[in-house]
Amino acid sequence: MTELIDVDPLDPLQDSVFRDWIEVHAAAERALWGDRATPWSAEEIRELQRAPERIRRAVAAVAGDGQVVGAVQVIAATRDNLDSANCWLSVHPDHQHRGVGSALLARAEEVIRGLGRSLVQDWSVSPEESGGPATAFALKHGYAVAQRGLRSDLTLAQWRDEDAPVDPAYRVETTLDTVPEEWLEDRAHLSRRMSTDAPLGDTEYEEEDWDAERVRRYYARMTAMGRRFLLSVAREVSSGRLVGYTDLAVPESTPDRAYQQDTLVLREHRGHGLGLALKAANLRALRGGMPQVRTVTTFNAASNEPMLRVNRALGFAVVGYVTEWKKRL
Repeated sequence: MTELIDVDPLDPLQDSVFRDWIEVHAAAERALWGDRATPWSAEEIRELQRAPERIRRAVAAVAGDGQVVGAVQVIAATRDNLDSANCWLSVHPDHQHRGVGSALLARAEEVIRGLGRSLVQDWSVSPEESGGPATAFALKHGYAVAQRGLRSDLTLAQWRDEDAPVDPAYRVETTLDTVPEEWLEDRAHLSRRMSTDAPLGDTEYEEEDWDAERVRRYYARMTAMGRRFLLSVAREVSSGRLVGYTDLAVPESTPDRAYQQDTLVLREHRGHGLGLALKAANLRALRGGMPQVRTVTTFNAASNEPMLRVNRALGFAVVGYVTEWKKRL
């Protein structure tokens, strides 16, 4: 018999259930992706738990022998998008198809209702174009497809560093592991626009509430998570304002893999080659500053052809398929 127990507060240094909870997520990821797996570490999750911009509630499914066989975490924003929540759900590969996932999802939806939220939005990723077992699971529980996406990987050794011409009206600048104070206000504006300018399909998101302090905390938290980061920005020369950015993160737990975070060029500044120039600048800095990195992983909406075209030009290849889901409770 399986029992559902709360795993809050999350403390990877003291709570053995939490460590087992993290391992369930990692084991499911490894079973699905093999050497392409991208698991989170306990240290990363611990730091995310401290972020004031999100409420996080974790539940574990524990078998009769005391083994953690399933894990779910509800994630809800506190500054914006106050009607919705996400849930991160995994079942250990040895215990799938036994009702554990359904029990965890039912508990997660209870938690979401208790937070006063009525919309659940999340995503699943699979190496199969069909979406794999996650698709059948989501449809069975009343979730609808809100958007399709792609996971793409770049083998850095195969990237040819070629010039990415930039309109002389703009300049690309790059920083490693720190963000200049004078960038913060513009960087906050870019994050606000990122939350609405990126393709959304049928997902339901309102503009996120970003300011300079939130940007400062975001990058400080990345460092506390054991992640090094690279940030490249596009500056309009005439105004001095930042009009585009891209950032990469490299976790301490997987130092050979970098993860593309956001990339955005403001709509009114597109058509000048800035997207390609920004990503090329970051890859150049990544190769020079962190030569142990072998692979870069990125996710994009399948409808975002301009960014997918940039990725193809850089050498990214599609290795997985993303489905974004939503359900009204």
